[in-house]
Amino acid sequence: MRYTRTDTGTATPFDLTALKAHMRVTGSDEDTGINAMGVAAAAEIEAYCELALLSQTITATTDTWPGQTVALPVGPVAADATITVHLIEQDGTATLIPDGYWLEGGRYPVLHFIGTPGAPLRITYTAGYGAAATAIPADLALAISDQALRYYDRRGDDDAPQGLAVSTARICARYRRVSA
Repeated sequence: MRYTRTDTGTATPFDLTALKAHMRVTGSDEDTGINAMGVAAAAEIEAYCELALLSQTITATTDTWPGQTVALPVGPVAADATITVHLIEQDGTATLIPDGYWLEGGRYPVLHFIGTPGAPLRITYTAGYGAAATAIPADLALAISDQALRYYDRRGDDDAPQGLAVSTARICARYRRVSA
């Protein structure tokens, strides 16, 4: 399954003042760089955990004919979220499927079909904890801060180990989907 993310707002998934306090940075000389580090940290966490921190429109396309259930690639999704499903015809056109399915929302959302769709699908839905950084769970907010701090402390260091900070990885492990 392939998918794209489209932000639905302009908010950042962190509070710059809180992020700077976590880094023990005073003043505003480095605000642009610190903001970029926070954005990069959030994006890395989203990709690693396959989740949306802030509200995003997810457009997923199945590569094959799915069965009666399709595990959606990014969560969390509200149980009452609006979802649109299009059947992708052999000629590439898309036909709206108005009903015949239901959404099991949550951190690991699943789309259930009454029958088998019979062709690849394009599924569009909204995922995320909300429109503002305050909606993000506190432990994920801490993970963003810890990862941004790692970027800040190791800026310009080519020999430093790459990847998530240990504290960030431990938090992300609680959110990451384990596949069989």
